[in-house]
Amino acid sequence: MRNLHCRLTLILLLLAGLFQTGCRENVLINSKVAPSLNTLGVYSTYLPVITHTYYDDTAITSVNIGGIPIYQAVGAMTDPYFGTMTGSTFFQVIPLDNTASLYDGQTIDSAVLILPYRGLTFGDTATQSQSYQVFYIQDPLVLDSTYYSYSTKAIGTALSDPTTVNIYHLRDSLRSNPPFLAVDYPAARIKLNLTPDFDSLIIPAQRKLANSTSPFTDFISAFNGICVRASDTSQFAKAIPYFQLDGGTIYSEAGILVYYHGATDTALIQSYYFDRTYCAHFNRVTKSYKSSPVNNLFTSTAANDQIIALQNLPGAAVDVVIPGINSLPKGVINKAELQLTMIDDGTLNPSYLQWPEALYPTGVGNGTYPKGIINGLTYNLADYYPLTSISPLSILDGTFHQITRNGKSYNVFTIGIPREVMASIQAKNDTLHLHINGSQDFYGAFHMVAGGGANADTNLRPKLFVVYSKLNN
Repeated sequence: MRNLHCRLTLILLLLAGLFQTGCRENVLINSKVAPSLNTLGVYSTYLPVITHTYYDDTAITSVNIGGIPIYQAVGAMTDPYFGTMTGSTFFQVIPLDNTASLYDGQTIDSAVLILPYRGLTFGDTATQSQSYQVFYIQDPLVLDSTYYSYSTKAIGTALSDPTTVNIYHLRDSLRSNPPFLAVDYPAARIKLNLTPDFDSLIIPAQRKLANSTSPFTDFISAFNGICVRASDTSQFAKAIPYFQLDGGTIYSEAGILVYYHGATDTALIQSYYFDRTYCAHFNRVTKSYKSSPVNNLFTSTAANDQIIALQNLPGAAVDVVIPGINSLPKGVINKAELQLTMIDDGTLNPSYLQWPEALYPTGVGNGTYPKGIINGLTYNLADYYPLTSISPLSILDGTFHQITRNGKSYNVFTIGIPREVMASIQAKNDTLHLHINGSQDFYGAFHMVAGGGANADTNLRPKLFVVYSKLNN
């Protein structure tokens, strides 16, 4: 089940590997390259690190950036280590046909909520099903407002009955009511109840468009939007699918398809679809972990933990402190990478729970370093610059590699931070403080349990691995 979907960030990493020339200092070594050490004056060393796990719920789930797909976690699942997760999507729609009298003299036959599936389900999809329900949002959403994973809106009328969806078969290509669909699109389809609730909401909103000069805005002001969630948030599957709100056509965009006919029985269709230009959205994602193993990490008071854990936000994140920067040998740093090693005991990282495809570091200021960053404030590491270029990603990397230590292979995430280490040395700053997170495209997904700084197995302990060249005397 790993690598079911190639994320945008992974694509950028691959592109960065193709366009490496002329974009960075040539003394830096790509994190995927293993240089020949102790030859031609190239040496290596490492620094031990201090690690803790903390809960981070700062994910902004209303991100709307052109070219980046909008994925939403919908459902309820349980993870044996991280506890339970529930996801609800809140979004607005606009009409394809904004004729105010569209339904006059017509008969609405049926209405279906469409959630396009784009290939990623986190967890064990085998024989798993989830019951979904559609609700009307009582409170309006505001386009370009910031909504977090913990944000919510009051919901009112249930627009559908609970509907069971087979998660495994979401990937199947289905044809909805031919001949309206010329192309097949995998999606969850939930039949809506027409009377009295749906008709009493959608028809008045359509009629509000009479003489409208801003039909999309006027429709959204009359029809607040839709919430789709698990019908029973106390019932948990072993997997949660991710749906895409935006798409290329009305049939690959989230929304409602209304089927109706007139006096001549001609079959007609109206779409109310999500359009990122006009429609607001957010993904509410909540976690419950109090009775789960990860809670022991959240509440740990140890000076350095034996185990660390990480998910995409919201969820577990890793706090890393790297002391001793000024003790590094004098010379030119070719590589400085933080290595986090997964625990492969067959239990902590089950094969059906995908690990993150990439990890991302953020710096935490200590009040004096970097200059101008107050204590505790996060900042972009020097290795991210220029922020408008993808070339730094080839050094940052953040993906996992198989590394052999003492004759045994380990799955190791490597995060390249050579520029940040050099900046710290230049500023005579002896300790770097980092936060490590997953991506923010699949909210709350993925599962990684790794060795901490105090792990009894030294092969599992995280470290800052440094490759350097000695200066000529």
